[in-house]
Amino acid sequence: MNIFYAPPEQIQPDHIELTGQEAIHAAKALRYRQGDAITVVNGLGGWHEGKILSIHKKTVHIHVEKVSQQDRQQPSIVLAMGIIKKRARLEFAVEKATELGVQEIALFRGQHTVKQNVRMDRLAMTAIAAMKQSLQSWLPDIRLFHSLKDLIKAYPERKILAGHQKGEPLVQQDALQKSTNNYLLLVGPEGGFSDEELTRIEQEGKLVSLNPNRLRAETAAISLLNGFRILTTS
Repeated sequence: MNIFYAPPEQIQPDHIELTGQEAIHAAKALRYRQGDAITVVNGLGGWHEGKILSIHKKTVHIHVEKVSQQDRQQPSIVLAMGIIKKRARLEFAVEKATELGVQEIALFRGQHTVKQNVRMDRLAMTAIAAMKQSLQSWLPDIRLFHSLKDLIKAYPERKILAGHQKGEPLVQQDALQKSTNNYLLLVGPEGGFSDEELTRIEQEGKLVSLNPNRLRAETAAISLLNGFRILTTS
């Protein structure tokens, strides 16, 4: 099944204008034609089914026949990661986090972060592709923070769990299912958390260990997120 993405401003109650690469992909790569059934999501849970009215060079017009709303996964998760140096590995982490249904992805510049610049436009495209591939209609926000301190301040109502070898095993966190529905899952940069950052995390949240081995940043992010999902839905 193929689904397409259109932001809310391109969607009317009975009409959708698919533009840009989404329209080109539908018309050129997948060879959709007038009258074909098509499904479009809006990134805010909206699931729109309809038929193609017309196809132009970079635009596909769609008549909407059915609209539904997809529930957001619970508990609500913000996945926070220190910026990963290699672009492909950072995009891989964003892709998998989107597939696993996070509400937001928060990137931060830690005290041991090597890379400073981030192509937010590329990460947004990665998230859109992952949302469609995993048949979701919720697109996670991607935010960038200049420090761990700024990141923690932005999410005062969320319970913080940070992946670190000093912590107790994640599988032993029996209280997770009853404590809250809003979590900030935190993974450090490739250089690890600084002592100052670890102190702040321990003041604001809890350290949890994921594996006896030292993990790459993107592996730790996926391991923490997937392990947490299993623990809170079992």
